[in-house]
Amino acid sequence: MKSLFFSVITLVTLSLMAQNNEIEGTYYESSGNPEGGTTFIVMPNHTFVVAYFGGFQKGTWEATDNYYTFTYHSEPKFVLYGRKNPTLRDSVFINFSVEANLKYAVRINATKNKSFNPIFNDGANCFSYPYRYNQTEPVKTIDAYAPAIVEYYLGEPQGSSELYSYAIEHDYNEYLLTGLPSTYSNGGSFKAVFENNELILGEGKSIKKSGELKDISEEDLLFITAHTENEILPKVLEYGNEFFPYFDETNQSNLIPFTRIEAIRSIPKFPLQINKKSLFIVTCED
Repeated sequence: MKSLFFSVITLVTLSLMAQNNEIEGTYYESSGNPEGGTTFIVMPNHTFVVAYFGGFQKGTWEATDNYYTFTYHSEPKFVLYGRKNPTLRDSVFINFSVEANLKYAVRINATKNKSFNPIFNDGANCFSYPYRYNQTEPVKTIDAYAPAIVEYYLGEPQGSSELYSYAIEHDYNEYLLTGLPSTYSNGGSFKAVFENNELILGEGKSIKKSGELKDISEEDLLFITAHTENEILPKVLEYGNEFFPYFDETNQSNLIPFTRIEAIRSIPKFPLQINKKSLFIVTCED
């Protein structure tokens, strides 16, 4: 009896492994526009990536009963980095590299009841990064606020505002407040059935399998694997990383790495007071 039980378990396990092997590979969905479509890659380590024009998201997948669940990795809306730059002397600089026109706001060295300043003015356009804010007072705290982006699901509003609070415990004098586009922080998951070389997503939508992992070049496969195993915004931000700030002059001080500062994330219980005056005024010249 015990032998029969283990034989059944072995057969089920082998069947699931075979199904998992079948789902691994690349899928392509055309967008019908010049920017190109979306490439969906299912990896054997139960991760996946979605590559499209201007974006590269990742997540994990698992097999459950007769379907697969794909869950996107949710990135923070804000990430703060700091470093000690010996050339700045009596000044403190904060570099801002965040998604524009989402009404993000910050407050520096303020108590929790103080108001916020928008990073950019209303109707800001014609952006030209970098944006560097400076002051002489050392930075002890930074609070970054992301108002809710209301989306409607089944007729009901979805979404909430978020507050990221940073306490500075080092004598840094240069900071970088950065983040990823809002699509990276939304998270979420979806279910699919794999049948006849297609991922069937429901509501008449499916994505056809376009290739196997062996069709991907070794270099690209290594890059994809590394992307799934590492944080997009690392603990130490070094020169050469796409999020490292741009400087007109590349000297030794500008090449000093930034260290990530962890945040306390919360959802404000009450509306926060936002000043009209922004840190930067960005507008096209007439």
